[in-house]
Amino acid sequence: MVQRPPYPVSSYYQRPQQPGPAPVPPGLPQPYPGATNRPRPADGDPQAKPRQMLMAGGSMLALAALLITPNLGKDQGQESNPFTCVKLEQSQSLVSRDRLKALLETDLQAPKATVQELLKQPYCVMSPGKTEAGQPADREAYPLEFDPQTWLVVLYEGDRYAGYDFRFR
Repeated sequence: MVQRPPYPVSSYYQRPQQPGPAPVPPGLPQPYPGATNRPRPADGDPQAKPRQMLMAGGSMLALAALLITPNLGKDQGQESNPFTCVKLEQSQSLVSRDRLKALLETDLQAPKATVQELLKQPYCVMSPGKTEAGQPADREAYPLEFDPQTWLVVLYEGDRYAGYDFRFR
């Protein structure tokens, strides 16, 4: 006895049959024997996957090494942080808003003694730097009273006031 399904099955749910290769019209070259339209299997060469993985891993490792050491070709003798104190002068020295305003009104090239009298003793003397013109400059740092994490850095060219800068930490 033949088993039948309890309900009829529509042709929509039946597997379609794969059509054969289309006939080549006359006048066109015939495909070579064994040629198909099917894609080639990806794992044809058993050594391809490990080799590709090794190349990808090596490339990522080289890229990571370049990103981690960006200063490889630069001079290693440079100072790591130009905002380091060379000599600590007065650890309690803070600049108020009024003294900061008075400094901003001070003329460039004013005597160094005038500026030091206005700002009092610096927090620290920093390593020598350069002015915007490229001239060597002595630098003194003063933390701001209203924001101790921000320093006012005063520049002197010899015995003359050359400007100021802020150091945000």
